[in-house]
Amino acid sequence: MKTLARIGLVLLLSVGCKQKELTYQQVENKLIKTMNEYLNKDRDGKVQFRVTEVVFFPETNRYLCEFKVNMKTATMDTIGTMKARISRDFKDVERTQ
Repeated sequence: MKTLARIGLVLLLSVGCKQKELTYQQVENKLIKTMNEYLNKDRDGKVQFRVTEVVFFPETNRYLCEFKVNMKTATMDTIGTMKARISRDFKDVERTQ
């Protein structure tokens, strides 16, 4: 009986620990949120960045991204593009352009 309970517990843990696959829309939203946080972190309030859209390509351990970004200051409001590599866990951002 104990072995049956152990087998059941192991099966339950193996099924419950499987990483959930994100949909395309969820990945897109998470990439925009991650880049927004990265750009607006440690700012003095003089410049505000807002990511409006992203085009991305998934690789094995990261996403290659191109973002459309709205940059706003007290005297200027402009839109441009930025490129970055973001890790699959959305914790590391490396700007490439």
